[in-house]
Amino acid sequence: LNDQIEVQIEKLYDIIPELIFGEEQDRLEQRIGVELLKRNATIATAESCTGGYLAHLITRVAGASAYYKGSVLAYDNSIKETVGEAQDTTRDIRTSMKTDINGFSDQISAIDKRSRADGLETRSAMRNAENEVRELISDTSKRWDDKLQKVDNKLQQVDSQIEALENKLDKKITKALENPLAAMSKTK
Repeated sequence: LNDQIEVQIEKLYDIIPELIFGEEQDRLEQRIGVELLKRNATIATAESCTGGYLAHLITRVAGASAYYKGSVLAYDNSIKETVGEAQDTTRDIRTSMKTDINGFSDQISAIDKRSRADGLETRSAMRNAENEVRELISDTSKRWDDKLQKVDNKLQQVDSQIEALENKLDKKITKALENPLAAMSKTK
């Protein structure tokens, strides 16, 4: 049986040698690091049920700081939902900003074309065009401020939830330290 396995392994090495790893001291997290460095790329993780284990595996490789940016660990569902909502709001803001910037470009072009087509070269026409652009920028700035305030509110909610979870954990640790035998019997 071992001979048959070896024959199959050799066939795989002939077909896909670059995809085979894990023999002897070779580990997946090392190979990921090598590939990221080759490509001058970086990686970050967002974890939940793994409890930071992926971050642990990646960072135990020497030199991981060259390609590993960090991790977000949201274990409790309320944290995940709040962070997700903040990400959605941020994405909406980016989309809105791009749309507004494109709109500015279009409106400025239209103003420019209108003034050229009408032959308006006077200072008052230019002031009117300038005022239109200022109003556009002011209106958009207000919308961005409102959206950024929403993101800030979501982040404050996340901070509050994290603080509440930390307080809860501190109380449990304190209680366990006060009576370690009772704490150990509850975990069984």
